[in-house]
Amino acid sequence: MSNNSEHCCLSCGIDISNKRIDAKYCSDRCRMRYRRDQKNSKLLNELIDLFTQLPNHSVQQTDSELYLQSYNALSRKTENWHISELKSMSNQRLKDLIKKKRWLLAGEGLTNMLFNRS
Repeated sequence: MSNNSEHCCLSCGIDISNKRIDAKYCSDRCRMRYRRDQKNSKLLNELIDLFTQLPNHSVQQTDSELYLQSYNALSRKTENWHISELKSMSNQRLKDLIKKKRWLLAGEGLTNMLFNRS
């Protein structure tokens, strides 16, 4: 029974109809790239959620791109991270940034609790 339906690599999109019928990737490299991109996507979504919850943090949309912005009142500096820049970061760097923002969010909650702010 021949399989005339074409199926493609989930990562790069090339035809893999000559591989096993249950194959999803053309190579181990594409498999690892696809899984890394999936993890990266989950981390980016988590980071965006944190930026929407933190004061002095925002998610901005321009005509062409989304970017995350934070303002540090002590140093009076604004930091911007474009989504394309965040996508190119390693998962470890994204995890470190998420950890830092979670710490800020927990600190904000603790401050509100200590000073009875809403």
